[in-house]
Amino acid sequence: MDKLVQYLLDVIQSSYQDLEYLVPCGSFLGLFDERPIKRTRTDGPRVFEFDDSESTCNSIRHLTLTAISSGTMPAVDVLRVVVDAVRNIHDASAVLDIGFRSLFEIYQKRLSFHCANRYTTGVVGGTFGEEYLILTKLFELHRPRTWVAAVRLVSMVTKSAIGIMYGGTTPGEAPSLSTGTHAASLSEISGINFLPEAVCRETIRVVWRLLLDSAATERQPASVLGSARRTRWQIRFDATLELFDCFVGRSGQCLGRPLVSYYTVARELDPGAAVAESGLLTDEMQAIVDLCFARKRRLGRILLPPDGSWPLISHASRAHTVKHVYDQPAYALVRDSLTFEETERGPSANKYVADLLYQRAPTDEIFAAIRNHRITKKKAMAAVANDSYVPNRVPGSVAVEESVDAEKHEVAQLLLEAMAQRIEQTVRYIQRQCDFETLLNERKLNDNSDASMIVPRNIQYWEHMNEIADQLYYFVLFDAIPYKAVHERLYSLVFPKDSDIQAGGSMRRRDNSYIWLLLQLFHIEKVAAGPIRADLAGDEDMLDQLMQMYNEQQIVSKDAFYVRDLALQAAMSHQQEKISDNQGVKFRHPRMAVAMPFAAVVFRLRQEFGRWFREERPELLAGDTVCRAMKTAAVSQFRQYAVPNALYTFLVPPREAIGQLPSGPLTTYQQGGRISTLLLDNINVGGKHRLLQLVYKMMLAHEMGPQFQVDGRPPAARDGITCVSPHVVDTVYRLLYNAPYSNELMMKEVLEKLRRCDEAMVRGGVARLAAPTLRWLYTVYQLMNCRLLRFFKYYAHASHLVHHLRHSLVHVTHRQLYGSLECFALCLVNLQHDVGFLQALLDPGYHGVSLEPVRPEARPVRYSKPAVAWFACAMLARNAAVVIARIVAMRGLGDAPGLVLEDCLASLPLQPLPWAPAVLRFLPRPVRAYYARASSAEPVVAAADVRRLIDARPEHRALVDAGAAPGSEAALVALYADARHRPLFLLTLWELLLESPRPVIPVVRRVLLAFPPSQMSACTAALVDYIAAAVDDVGLGTVGPLLDSLMFTFRFVQHEHVVFGLVRGVHDLRGDTARLALVRHVLLGSVEFVARLAEWQRLDFQGRYWADVDHWRKQEAYLARFPEYFEYEAQLVKDGVAVDPPPALPLPIYYETAMVRLLPVLEFALGRLIEAEDRSLLCDVLDRLGILYRLHQVPLTTLMNTLFVFFDAPALHDPTVMRSLALSLLDMTQQSFTPEFTRFVAGGDWSVDAGYVCRMLARISRAIARHLRRPEKDALPESHYREIPNPILLVLTECVVELLTWWCLHQAPASEARLLARPESEAEFRAEEAARTKRAAAWPVARLWLDIAMDPAAHPPPSGATYIHSTGLLANVLPDELMAFPFVQHLTNIVLEEPVLKTISRPKRYFSFVEFALPATFAQPSPLFAATAVFNSYEQNRARHMVNRPNTYLTLLHSILHYGGIGTFNTLAEVIRGLVASGQLCSDIQLLYLCATVGPILYRLKDHELLYVQILGDLVSAMAQVCPHIESLDIDTSTDAVEQVMDFFCFVKDQFDPGRSAWRSIAPHIAALPSLLRYQLQSIVDQ
Repeated sequence: MDKLVQYLLDVIQSSYQDLEYLVPCGSFLGLFDERPIKRTRTDGPRVFEFDDSESTCNSIRHLTLTAISSGTMPAVDVLRVVVDAVRNIHDASAVLDIGFRSLFEIYQKRLSFHCANRYTTGVVGGTFGEEYLILTKLFELHRPRTWVAAVRLVSMVTKSAIGIMYGGTTPGEAPSLSTGTHAASLSEISGINFLPEAVCRETIRVVWRLLLDSAATERQPASVLGSARRTRWQIRFDATLELFDCFVGRSGQCLGRPLVSYYTVARELDPGAAVAESGLLTDEMQAIVDLCFARKRRLGRILLPPDGSWPLISHASRAHTVKHVYDQPAYALVRDSLTFEETERGPSANKYVADLLYQRAPTDEIFAAIRNHRITKKKAMAAVANDSYVPNRVPGSVAVEESVDAEKHEVAQLLLEAMAQRIEQTVRYIQRQCDFETLLNERKLNDNSDASMIVPRNIQYWEHMNEIADQLYYFVLFDAIPYKAVHERLYSLVFPKDSDIQAGGSMRRRDNSYIWLLLQLFHIEKVAAGPIRADLAGDEDMLDQLMQMYNEQQIVSKDAFYVRDLALQAAMSHQQEKISDNQGVKFRHPRMAVAMPFAAVVFRLRQEFGRWFREERPELLAGDTVCRAMKTAAVSQFRQYAVPNALYTFLVPPREAIGQLPSGPLTTYQQGGRISTLLLDNINVGGKHRLLQLVYKMMLAHEMGPQFQVDGRPPAARDGITCVSPHVVDTVYRLLYNAPYSNELMMKEVLEKLRRCDEAMVRGGVARLAAPTLRWLYTVYQLMNCRLLRFFKYYAHASHLVHHLRHSLVHVTHRQLYGSLECFALCLVNLQHDVGFLQALLDPGYHGVSLEPVRPEARPVRYSKPAVAWFACAMLARNAAVVIARIVAMRGLGDAPGLVLEDCLASLPLQPLPWAPAVLRFLPRPVRAYYARASSAEPVVAAADVRRLIDARPEHRALVDAGAAPGSEAALVALYADARHRPLFLLTLWELLLESPRPVIPVVRRVLLAFPPSQMSACTAALVDYIAAAVDDVGLGTVGPLLDSLMFTFRFVQHEHVVFGLVRGVHDLRGDTARLALVRHVLLGSVEFVARLAEWQRLDFQGRYWADVDHWRKQEAYLARFPEYFEYEAQLVKDGVAVDPPPALPLPIYYETAMVRLLPVLEFALGRLIEAEDRSLLCDVLDRLGILYRLHQVPLTTLMNTLFVFFDAPALHDPTVMRSLALSLLDMTQQSFTPEFTRFVAGGDWSVDAGYVCRMLARISRAIARHLRRPEKDALPESHYREIPNPILLVLTECVVELLTWWCLHQAPASEARLLARPESEAEFRAEEAARTKRAAAWPVARLWLDIAMDPAAHPPPSGATYIHSTGLLANVLPDELMAFPFVQHLTNIVLEEPVLKTISRPKRYFSFVEFALPATFAQPSPLFAATAVFNSYEQNRARHMVNRPNTYLTLLHSILHYGGIGTFNTLAEVIRGLVASGQLCSDIQLLYLCATVGPILYRLKDHELLYVQILGDLVSAMAQVCPHIESLDIDTSTDAVEQVMDFFCFVKDQFDPGRSAWRSIAPHIAALPSLLRYQLQSIVDQ
């Protein structure tokens, strides 16, 4: 090595020192002068003597190879020394020629070496690719001739490598494209590639960017050979293009095997927008870049959907929809090449945020969407930056590192723009609904108004403004948006920037609603003390702008509303003390004159409110009329905290007036007033926030019980008062519903306290908790279970709330508390609708809800199966299993990669859960497969065994004989302390009661009190099984009354546990007459239960509980007649016998009763009764117990879930059953169904036609387009109290219920025969699924819907892509078999029947860079490929009247795929495979269309390797099938479509490479291609 270094040093020095004579033997590359160089030798020692260039080359080569073979240095390092030496030669072209000749010969030898060792493993010295990249250092030579020499040297080495790799098929030779030339590599896809794609790409990138730099520094100087000749830069440019041709397999007219694809070259030659806009590119380079840009644009049109403006639907869209295809880093590389019109077809973060705000999504979900957008955006920007070349000299090219402030500002701008859109839309909507033009000289007052308060007849629209105010208040309160930015943005809505609208301009743009919104923010202390104070102390610009926005015409118009129209006057009153020089303000602001006449109204309202408050008159504070409520609401605008403080005093008066709750004398409360819902809805947002803070701080936040503040003393408990007033609890849930944003933090604090209490259960159970804490827990559980389930269903952390109950469900021993907790757990699990619940079950790292109000950071989830089962209660475990099955059926598991479903199911129970075939029949396949392996049901205990136990243990007689032997009670307690014996206790008691129906209650009670409450459902189920086995022998006449006594007289078992035990799913109810008879008795025939149900019906509990002023009176009346007992003391209390041991601490009952606890079990039983296929029993239960669903928090969602899971159950294919189901679960006055459905429920007929479908489609589309609609019924509840406050989700749910109902009615003719068939095996289940798929394919509604969606002429405004996206969204909310699968399968009809797809695209010769650079080419450029209308933007086609069915269907298909899961991908793969197998593909446009169906979902397919590889293989097979039909496809000609298809595969390889093993499996498909395409595709995959 030392000799080599010294020799190279002498060679370098020879170009500077005077040599006597050096004779070149001919220029190696023909670029250097061949004249000898005359030098004068200098004195000095020399190691080597140079005779001529030939011997010098030989010496360098020999020394280099010797150094490599010696192994002292890696070959790469040795070659780097040689290349560096050549780079250091700055003079003497003959010496430089020696260096290039030496390098070529050295690399020839290295190629031979690597070829000889191509199949030898463990070769020392690195790869040839690494050695090849060292040559790129030669490109740093800046002299034109040396640049050209370096480029041609690389070209010659490249050709040599190609010749060795591909058996002589190199550019410049006659093409040899026979099928056997490279068969080995095709069969293996693993042959040695000396020049992999990464090496070639790096070479292309280096030479092109250095050429770009030289273009910027050398402004094309004239050649030394004369101006008529090419410039020096052009010589470099031409040599570079020759190298590129070499890489793509071109040399003149000859075609060879490419090393890289045209897509790769196009990507590397595009320097990015920064360079393109800086003017650095010469005309020649610009032409090449434009060509590459156009090629990327054509590729982008098939990689991105025709329209991707898919709305984000909270709680309907799957999780993957947030990560949009347009934001993916891989697609960003082609997205930037599209035109502005084409990129408009994608969504934006602003649109997503605006959608979520319109849908009332929780704040954490909004910030999560913003965070996901920022993450993907950063990745996309990084990918584009890495792919672009930005020289330092380009202005603005220096990347600025984002700071926290910059991120916060970006989030604020997103939120502000979305809020501004919503505000403007809502204000315009209200203006359209109201008459502000008609002025009344004599005001005609309506029933809502009086002399001092004007309220329009229809104020329902104002709930939209209250909702916006709540959102805006939250964002400003927690610094997500600064107040000043809000003020400026609202002012710009009236007076847009850069417009000619001046102050005093158009009155139509002014609206007092803007001032009212800003006034809400005045009540935030930091706003009032900050920007507002600063403005009033300064130039009063913001005050002047408020006056400019004021519309004086609204307050004197027909639809005036003082709460809104006195906003300016209220703002002045609110800030009166801070205004400097009050007397001169009207001179500083002349527009004050138009507002001053109504300032007296504000003064009168203030006086009236103060007088009524001092006189303690409750009328104004109760707000029981519209006029009074609005007066108080108006006062709340200009009096800081006056109204909320007064309302709290009204709720909790200072004078002592003690009331008693139904639980007994230990549950007392401070009596107070009841505030109307109307008043709470309309006071200002700050007042709501303040009132809830007072209630939480004084009543619900302390472990010492309710706190009272009297005479200015610190808050403290009051003797004799232990509980909270029912009206206070009512106020809490109503405030949470009408101001969910501003009050969300309080709910998070409550949940966090629940979690801490839950953790305390592990350390010591209930004994560690004080009595006030137990009362607080019971109060909160009731509040959440009976009033806040709707709130939690759409809460961002709803899926993880089960963590807040986990330990309590096991360790709580207080039976009253456990009963509420168990009911809440059932309801909470029933609410779950997304895979987030499954993730929560396997997320041991969860530690509560973040109390950070803004921008909570994402927490990575690491799935882990818990060591302890989730539910010790069998009822909870079975209910959770059913819910998981529903989630898997409705949502799939595609959005939870890495989640193991078996771990979720196994983590639920303590013991395996066997299921009957009737239940397995309706479970999704993954869940059914798991439970099919579960152990069979345990056999029912025989009566003889129970009698033997009684005889063997005579102490059992103490249960019915008070005179039993002493010590029997203790012996029984000890016997059943063993968990193995507990299920037998109720069985022995039953047998003894059959002989003697009067038990010894104290003994029974002591034994049962030792049972954990969580085990009672399992023990009751064992009893029910025992009874069911004996019904036929004993008779229902004997069994029924005795069972009633256990449930209602002695309360030894809970009614809901008995119902669960009968229908829990272990036994097949189909044909089980004994169990069905018991179900009928327990739910319909029990005298005690019928009496309770009759009383419940008599009291008439209302479904609109928030508006039921008599609800508490009804609750007290019901509990007075049927009191609650929880520790088996019911009969003892009635008999007046002392209870020993005494009952545990009684807890306050506000909402719960036995009816409430029955409801979630009834929901579970409903599914089992449908599976039982006893239509008569099902109808009777629904008709008799339907009134209980008035208590249900989410009846509409329950109905949709039931129809979704059992839509193919024969029991539902009966109009009578469907009417009973709808009438039982639905309150039709709270929903807005179509007249056709309403008529059917009422008993009429129902038919579905095109008009019905069009109206439903238009309804969904208007909701998606964020159109505010006028309520169809005046009786509809307020939006925030509806079951589904999200207007889009509400419309979707109602439409799904209607469509599934119609599906069930459509299946009625075939259902009778199916009732006789009772499938029990997996084969029978799958056969039934296949039959269902066939029936679904023939469903006329789906075909009618598809025809209308595909016909743009049938789309009334708002027309366009919104209708298509509505269809895609609905198809994925319905069962996949009904719409999604048939619509995807329609791809076959489109591909094979549409004439435009059967055409062949125009021929196109393979591109040559050298040919393109010829002057003639620049003068007359060939026309670029114009994308057909099939792949254009859908909206662009509509605007240009170019709409076509393939383009429309492609838009629809990608809408379905976007919202869909893995099931739709499987169907698409089956369709593509079917098309290939049919042999009917005949056009390259068809092939390109199939690629366009797959292109936008590549980033999701990558996670499903088998499916991904299958689709790629089928697409290659389709290419092989299509190619024989293309006559123009020959040795040097392709077509436009085939060229794009090849680019598509290059993109797949580049961005979503499935791996070498996947390509190996596709190799047989590649081998079937024509030779030219086979070798091009081989260059893609053989890397």
